[in-house]
Amino acid sequence: MTGFIMNIIRTCFICISIWLTGFCCAQEKFRPVWEKAEWIGYTHDVRDARLAERAFLTQSMKKSENKRTSVSPLLRKSFDVEKPIRSAQVMVCGLGLHELYVNGQKVGDRVLEPAPTSYDKRSFYNVYDVKSLLEPGRNAMGLMLGNGFYGQGFAFTYGLFYGKPRAKLLLTIQYVDGSKSIISSDASWRAAQGPIVFDNIYAGETYDARLEIPGWSNPSFDASSWKPVELMDAPTANLVDQRLEPMRKKREVKPIAILPAENGEWIIDMGENMTGWLQLRTDAPKGTKIQMRFAELLMPNGKAIDTASTGVHATGCEQVDIYICKGGGETWEPRFTYHGFRYVQIKGLPKKPELADFSGWFVRSDLARAGDFECSDPMLNTFYDVSLRTIEGNVQGLLSDCPHRERCAWLGDMHAAAEVISMNYDAHRLWRKHIADFRTVLGVAGPVPRHYPEDDSAPRDPRAPANIACGKRLCGQARPDWGMAMVLVPWVNWLYYGDQETAENAWPMMCDYMDYLSEHEVRDYLIKEGYAYGDWCPPGGNKKMDAKPQLTASALYYRSAKAMEQMAKLLGKKEEQQEYGTLAASIKRAFNEKFFNREMADYGSQTATAMALNLGLVPDGKEVLVAAGLSRLIMEKDNGHYTTGIMGHRHLYTALNDYGFGETSAKLWSNTDYPSLAFLTEKHGLTTWPEVPMDWPEGQRYQRNSFNHPMHSAFAVSFHESLGGIRPDPDSPGFERFVLKPCFLPGL
Repeated sequence: MTGFIMNIIRTCFICISIWLTGFCCAQEKFRPVWEKAEWIGYTHDVRDARLAERAFLTQSMKKSENKRTSVSPLLRKSFDVEKPIRSAQVMVCGLGLHELYVNGQKVGDRVLEPAPTSYDKRSFYNVYDVKSLLEPGRNAMGLMLGNGFYGQGFAFTYGLFYGKPRAKLLLTIQYVDGSKSIISSDASWRAAQGPIVFDNIYAGETYDARLEIPGWSNPSFDASSWKPVELMDAPTANLVDQRLEPMRKKREVKPIAILPAENGEWIIDMGENMTGWLQLRTDAPKGTKIQMRFAELLMPNGKAIDTASTGVHATGCEQVDIYICKGGGETWEPRFTYHGFRYVQIKGLPKKPELADFSGWFVRSDLARAGDFECSDPMLNTFYDVSLRTIEGNVQGLLSDCPHRERCAWLGDMHAAAEVISMNYDAHRLWRKHIADFRTVLGVAGPVPRHYPEDDSAPRDPRAPANIACGKRLCGQARPDWGMAMVLVPWVNWLYYGDQETAENAWPMMCDYMDYLSEHEVRDYLIKEGYAYGDWCPPGGNKKMDAKPQLTASALYYRSAKAMEQMAKLLGKKEEQQEYGTLAASIKRAFNEKFFNREMADYGSQTATAMALNLGLVPDGKEVLVAAGLSRLIMEKDNGHYTTGIMGHRHLYTALNDYGFGETSAKLWSNTDYPSLAFLTEKHGLTTWPEVPMDWPEGQRYQRNSFNHPMHSAFAVSFHESLGGIRPDPDSPGFERFVLKPCFLPGL
């Protein structure tokens, strides 16, 4: 039987090898044609400054200044289809963002393409099947270009700017008779300024419908008055097929109320904190300027929105869309921006609006759902729904920290939430994307001196990533507890999806980072004091952290060593398996020598004790005793309330439930006073998790922290792994085999 199976495996391997050889040959045959396509754009700026410019003011500035974005042009090309078509595909790299049109129709239902990358290191191209849109005879293609993150030099600082919008395109038509036609981007394309007169991924979009050019992408359109395109420099030589779920308008959100605001304006309440945009329907007269400002919160008097939580102090701008009417009934939504918001304050409407005039569109990467949870306790169901809404509001081609202020893929947030995301979504392409992103930020950011108290002149290290996975806003070299995403994200990707190939490819990078840690950030098998961020954003803020950052970072260092040991085992790397196993044992021994309180049978805090329990750091045979110590800390020291941040909270409930203290979990989940989850959802009506759970004084403004941070959804993995009891088996990644270990809470 073994020989029979080996023959099947061998045959499959040969077939796959033949297919890959053919595929690679086809790609190589195609590559020279793609490379001959030229980068084109259009920078001639004739925009009205009153619409193309906006005020910019950060907390460090004494007065505002006007700034504008780069031109967002229309590009077009006519061509002939000579014979019956077998297939037709368009490859487009349109930066920062693009929409493709063929014969007057937008191609597909994707939005905000392509996904963000470090554009100078690699940029994505997108592939579209356009056979059904082509016709015999004359045809035309059109591209709308937007700035996206590539042309983002408006918010924060101009230093984040990569370049002005540009595109590279190739249409390949295969005819039934075996011949083919190639239409590529070159100097023969024509260009014009379109109706988008301002677009910025943070600040919003201004659209002047009076400048629309009807039929601009139709084959019959007369483009003789258009200008020739400009040939542009290539942003990178590394163009990569995106192979990531596209962004889409996933669901319509109907507003629940229209509230009167100050100065005759109106506030639209969408009923939930969401990510996306507002679609407007209006019959206002030509030239009417309708302004839409977006926020998560209202001012205490309810008569104005409060934009502070969206990060205006840092970005220098509010989230604002402006629409200039062309007259008559019209419907509009933005193309090249998105917002994080619940409320929209609208100025310029000539009459009181109706709910039917608006639709919200929740926009995110189209990750398929892979898990669900429902139980008899409505409050737990709410916690689960809030957790997933928070995640979905931050998956826009990357896993962002928040959908308004930063929109950055912070590494610590990523590995904290990786398991709950993987339990609920098919996210392996997202993790693959981010693992590739990690490579683009190795050695590019220097250590922030205050993060390294022992050596404030530490050089950049080519093995160490930045704090943020891609782009130019990198916020320095990653602290170790954030940088360990380099190990933990590939591990989670393999553990939940069986993606061994990605782990194998990332293995040298992971080993390098573990070596870097041992050489520079570790002493006596523990992360050095003062070198870590710690258990970020507990109730009350970082000053309320209940565990030393050294402890939580060292616990993650142990988890990384165990992950490396397990991966080495599965990859057949016996020497590395032994090396990382020995390292893990040494970390565990040092961890307990320094942090374990044997008299109290705990580690001094909820965070420390929960992480020690759930990550396997507790001395063998002491687990139930330590779990009792964790329950005692909660019920006696902390009066039955949780005190954990993003790292500790992820492990808290599973650690309790695994060792028979589910009633303590039930107590934490049933609390409605501060600090508790229900305090956020029941008392304050939040529909996403805030960056910092605070005891907000009634009748006063909320603090300016974000109210949509997916790192706080990490704990919700316990609904699957603990209440449901479904857990991956490290020896059989991808749920080839899995563990069932449910916790049955009384009455649930």
